[in-house]
Amino acid sequence: MLIVSAEEMRRLDNMAQQLGVPALLLMENAGRALADHAERLLAGLPFEGLTSCQAQAGDAVLPARLPKKQIAILAGPGQNGGDGFCAARHLAARGHEVKVGFFGKQAKLPEEAHMNYQMLASYPVEVYPVETMSPQEVLDALGHPDLIIDALLGIGGQGDPRSPMDMAIRWANSQDAPVVACDIPSGLSADTGYAYSPCIQADLTITMGFAKIGLLSYPGRMYTGHLIVEKLSFPPGMVVDYHREGGQTQAGLPSQAQADGPITILAKAATMEQAARLMPVRRGDHHKGVSGHVVVVAGCVGMAGAGVLAAKSALRAGAGTVTLICPGGAYNACAGAVPEVMVVPCGESGVFCPSKDCIEVVRTNLERAAAVVLGPGWGRGDFQTQFLKEILPIASKKTCVIDADALFALRQLGGFSYLAGLQGNFILTPHPGEMSVLTGLSTGQIQKDRPGYARQGAHESNSVVCLKGAGTCTAGPSGQLCVNTSGGPYMATAGSGDVLTGVIAALAAQGLPPYESAWLGVFWHGLAGEAAFRRKGAYGILAGDIIECLPEARALIGAPETN
Repeated sequence: MLIVSAEEMRRLDNMAQQLGVPALLLMENAGRALADHAERLLAGLPFEGLTSCQAQAGDAVLPARLPKKQIAILAGPGQNGGDGFCAARHLAARGHEVKVGFFGKQAKLPEEAHMNYQMLASYPVEVYPVETMSPQEVLDALGHPDLIIDALLGIGGQGDPRSPMDMAIRWANSQDAPVVACDIPSGLSADTGYAYSPCIQADLTITMGFAKIGLLSYPGRMYTGHLIVEKLSFPPGMVVDYHREGGQTQAGLPSQAQADGPITILAKAATMEQAARLMPVRRGDHHKGVSGHVVVVAGCVGMAGAGVLAAKSALRAGAGTVTLICPGGAYNACAGAVPEVMVVPCGESGVFCPSKDCIEVVRTNLERAAAVVLGPGWGRGDFQTQFLKEILPIASKKTCVIDADALFALRQLGGFSYLAGLQGNFILTPHPGEMSVLTGLSTGQIQKDRPGYARQGAHESNSVVCLKGAGTCTAGPSGQLCVNTSGGPYMATAGSGDVLTGVIAALAAQGLPPYESAWLGVFWHGLAGEAAFRRKGAYGILAGDIIECLPEARALIGAPETN
């Protein structure tokens, strides 16, 4: 599913109007969609196939005529307010008692919104404007509605909502009534998913045209509720899906906005359909050599399990063969853990050392590898940093997944720019704390713009970056972005990230490019977590449980496993 930034959505709106679709018609479609889905919510009709904030197409099937309901619409000073006025007309025409709290000035409304405001005079709609009443008087007049529609602020909102909008948002959140957000919950950043204070807590969001990045990226996803995308009859051919077109625009290079013709959209949310198209398929004459060889360079004394988890998950994700290279001191702990994994000791120490013998062990084993994992369970210190410096040029010739302690060592070597200079096929999988080390920013800053910092890291490192966490953001060096939609908080357990590195490496070994290996690995890993949740419940899931559920999750994706 394509997702767009606020600026891209503005360009698409303008393009539709240039193609002959009047803004007033787009507003009418948006207002009617709001009214339709509000009635569905009031009727208790299910949003089929939806979990919270997974997207569903529009075209609501309307319920039989509802008994009269009290509906409050909070309208702001922009086009979102116009959508709310339009929804008020439709709902009043269907027999509902509609009250509108208008938190703006009539004279400053955009043309289309002003026209819809004036039309309300012909309908049984009570309008309470802050121009003639205090904000508190407006809110008191709205009473205790059965449903609230938030049409206060649109995709252009930045910063904490100011008075009187903040009062309206707090009032809506305090009511014992479901809230339907128009396009985006007021107070939420459309580009980052950051929730300003206060922010509407919606039960349902009807987003117009295309889903916005901030609706899928955390913490925005927690404020969005169920998400429905209404296309509003936008003309076809306005966008080019970078992912579907193989990463090439008409000019041959990725571009968010070409001067002429459709806009190339570089961001998406992961879906089953997209995953099924990419998932490796085995022919009838398949053998293990076709599925590639993964080398996992991981572990140390006390953290041998990290390497074992990464190696085992690579096998479960379809790699033909897997070699685990571990420090000699951790060999006994690793050797018998997974019989199907070949375990090779590297030196005699309890940690990886930059000795010639150790480097030669890595070099020799990487000769036949299709993908390599570096970092899980290494520990941190000068030995590990120098070891990484020696083996990175060797690993750069393969698709190389860098995780955990190797990310800390990378920072000591120069971070993103150092990696860019090696010109390899690297995939970095930092969690926010590791991203903080790589960027020098606080985790709080990073969490305010997860999509943006993932993209920035990918650009600076000329690599793929998976910024892990709720709604993992996978970014490519040309601006690609995929926000993950699978998994949940029950996956927050030791070793879960090690499992992910193995899955990504296995997909790369089976022939997928780095960016596709990364986002598909994240999505598959999340589905396996969901399967483990169904088996074990929300608490106590182990990383090994996620590994064991990878085949089950693979079956859910739907692509044929053999051909």
